[in-house]
Amino acid sequence: MASGQRIAVSGFLLVVALAISQPAHAQNLTSIVVEYPSGKVLSESGADVVTYPASLTKMMTLYLTFEALRAGRVGMATRLSVSAEAARQPPSKLGLRPGSTIRLDEAIRALAVKSANDVAVVLAEGIGGSEARFAQLMSYRARELGMTRTRFVNASGLPDERQRTTARDMAVLASRLLSDFPEYYGFFGLPYFVWKGRTYHNHNRLLATYPGMDGLKTGYIRASGYNLAASAMRNGRRLVAVVLGGASSGERNREMVRLLDEAFAIGPPANPVAGPFESARPTTAATGGPTRPPAEASAPSARPKRPTTLQPPADFGVQLGAFRDRRTAGETARRIARTLPTLRGGTVIVAEPRSRSRKYVAQVVGLNRADALGACASLRRAGKPCLVLAPNERAVGSR
Repeated sequence: MASGQRIAVSGFLLVVALAISQPAHAQNLTSIVVEYPSGKVLSESGADVVTYPASLTKMMTLYLTFEALRAGRVGMATRLSVSAEAARQPPSKLGLRPGSTIRLDEAIRALAVKSANDVAVVLAEGIGGSEARFAQLMSYRARELGMTRTRFVNASGLPDERQRTTARDMAVLASRLLSDFPEYYGFFGLPYFVWKGRTYHNHNRLLATYPGMDGLKTGYIRASGYNLAASAMRNGRRLVAVVLGGASSGERNREMVRLLDEAFAIGPPANPVAGPFESARPTTAATGGPTRPPAEASAPSARPKRPTTLQPPADFGVQLGAFRDRRTAGETARRIARTLPTLRGGTVIVAEPRSRSRKYVAQVVGLNRADALGACASLRRAGKPCLVLAPNERAVGSR
């Protein structure tokens, strides 16, 4: 073979190898729908196709932020410094100035609602020391969670060919945010965020239009298309769904609605045999790790000393936050319950922390579904996080 031909063949093989190893550009929608908390796959289409996460990356940025909160390394009132590197990030952004600061609770809202890239870097530097170090921690945690086809190289999801994920891996992450940090999940459902007098509305328009949807995150870069990881609950049944690669936000949203509607309509799978996040079809290998039931479910039980007449037959609830001490948790929940008519018929409980690093979780239970949904809708309109709890998501705690 002539040297020119050998060079041409070698070049062709190199191009093929690179094409196989790199994420595919957005061409077709990929998706997965799973039940929560079991992780049973109800539908999937190209769920293991490698693509770009875009701003779904920020779910992992917040996962590590919530870990830092729980460990006590930072608090909601901690002020984080804005570096020149953070300030120069392209939109979407808050327009933070170098040398300024932002409170951690404001940063969380800005990331969950506004998807601010400058804030993502502020969090990464404040918690990890540098964005590069933080991205390494993100990838490490992804592997621990069972996200075997995911790699993170920045905290925002801005374009980088090395950053990759799959619909299945994003479903694992979304489910673990629900189960590992139920006290913070409500941030993902906030309808808006106010910063310096300006109101930023949540990019996920389905939060306002799809019945039962209460989180998580949108994403877009040109290479990925329009992405969405979402969770919705109806009649005590929660689903987690991921759609990646939409040609437009409208196409992505229509596909999400179709998938969730079909999954809610068919009901849970009969006699499932696959494990969490595994396909029921033997031709597809599982790549995700198992999910855990909600953290409060294993809290120590404290039975009431006497029966109460306040708790109606319905068994929905709302989660109002997590606090460092039992008294604050109980007083806060009772104060909110007094001010919202939809909560007045419920019972306040405080779930015990499972370890010294955990906080006391405040809930109002014994609600019907409509009252629970109405209460959380009111609190979110006021900019307060709130999570609706299905009967199987309630904590067991003290009154």
